[in-house]
Amino acid sequence: MRQKRWFFLVFLVPVVFSFYWLVFRPWSVPIGSPPEVLYDQVVLDPPPIKWGGKIWVPVNEFGLVAQGPSGYLPLSQVMPALGRSPSGGHGEGIRLPLWGSGSKKDSHYRYYPVYQIKARLEPEKRIIVGHLVLAYQNPYFYPLYDLLFNLPSNGWPGSENTLTIQRIVLNNKPASFIVKKSRLEVFLHRPLASGETLKVEISFTTYLPQRPARLGVWEDTFMVSGWYPILSPREKGAWRGMAEGIAWGDPYFADSAYYNVELELPPSLMVRASGRTTGGEQRGERVLWTFMSEKPIREFAFVLAPGWKQAYAQIDQTLITLAFRNQLPTSTLDIAMGAFAFFKEYWGPYPYSYLNLVEVPLEGLSGMEYPGLVFLSTRKGYTPPVIVHEVAHQWWYNLVGNDTISSSWIDEGLAEYSTLLYYRVHDPVLYRQLKEDIIAEAGETLNLEELSEALNRELKSFTSEKDYRQVTYRQGTVYWLKMEEKMGVKTLQEALRYIQEYYRFERIEAPWLEGILNFYIQHKGK
Repeated sequence: MRQKRWFFLVFLVPVVFSFYWLVFRPWSVPIGSPPEVLYDQVVLDPPPIKWGGKIWVPVNEFGLVAQGPSGYLPLSQVMPALGRSPSGGHGEGIRLPLWGSGSKKDSHYRYYPVYQIKARLEPEKRIIVGHLVLAYQNPYFYPLYDLLFNLPSNGWPGSENTLTIQRIVLNNKPASFIVKKSRLEVFLHRPLASGETLKVEISFTTYLPQRPARLGVWEDTFMVSGWYPILSPREKGAWRGMAEGIAWGDPYFADSAYYNVELELPPSLMVRASGRTTGGEQRGERVLWTFMSEKPIREFAFVLAPGWKQAYAQIDQTLITLAFRNQLPTSTLDIAMGAFAFFKEYWGPYPYSYLNLVEVPLEGLSGMEYPGLVFLSTRKGYTPPVIVHEVAHQWWYNLVGNDTISSSWIDEGLAEYSTLLYYRVHDPVLYRQLKEDIIAEAGETLNLEELSEALNRELKSFTSEKDYRQVTYRQGTVYWLKMEEKMGVKTLQEALRYIQEYYRFERIEAPWLEGILNFYIQHKGK
């Protein structure tokens, strides 16, 4: 009898204790404890937030309840609630419980693809013959069954079939594929597991239209962007294709990758590109130019022309180059240097050894940004604020990207806001004039909540270039001015610098951007 009672007590006490723990404790933890990942090796959806010397995590992802409106608690409190020992350190080496790993979420490892591109220009035919090798490691926590590549040159108005695909090989085996205008769908031989690597080879030919455009030849200048198959980004478990037929804005965007590029060119053409020049070797009647990105970049673009003159400036490890054809543009290089130094201090480090500015016969745009490369138009003309704006895009577009199809206000608004920040310090009179013009051109007065709703629009919803610019550039800048009034200059800078840190070489979605800002607002002064 005593043995039965003893057995009964041994069995009952743990059951009662477990029931009490589950019902009456201040936490509610779901069954099944999540695995751990390292803070600096993943991007989580929604993001953790760094504030006050701590890492804060969204507790509703674990069924926990947080006190206060932000929905976040310090990691040091959450780990014990999940039955884990607190993670030491700050940043690198910190362990986090994994969240947002489902097929409809965007959590992923910081794996960056590697592009190896060999291309030959045939200038008389205005074609580029290229071969691309992509090393791709599945960064998501679920398998992939196909790959989608954007063919940007096929998506511009009137540009169908500018880029053609000859052959695709996956891990040394020919693969099936379908091309539909700007979409190249590649069917995998078998599912690509999380963390598994795939080698993709694509042979392609790109025709360069005779037009003064982002992809085109005008006079004797070759402007070459969106010229090769580029892996589409993924959002909520689906590939994100190009917004075809849109004449304004940036109708495609890309995730960051490493690039090593070889361009076989006639010796008469000089080249500036989205990469550090690592060689220029004579090969018979041609020159083989080689480039490397050093760190991940959004895409690889380049410009070719004969007879450039060039001016240079060095800031720390970065060489800033200005390529021009006629007379040295007054103060262009000085303005670029000043903006570069200011943003490097204000937003954070610039991790590349190159930044190229090139005067080109671009129609309709005063400037156009690419990674480490800026187009400045000699047809439309450009002003000092345009130079500052395009330099700012190296932080807001290249280092931290966003969905330019549905949230183009993020990088454009931040580039405009950055321009105001620069002139607030360096030319207060021009700053006030620019600010007044932006507010006047923004149109109706909206509060932050109304602006947030109005700004997140698909490119196709705009009726004209003017409509697009009013919302994206003007109202997008007003959003940041109003946010600055609400948060204060220093707190807003702190929040955006954290975004530069956490999302470096990554993309931030509008909800997570606003979530981080709201967190800093709620914790301001605490």
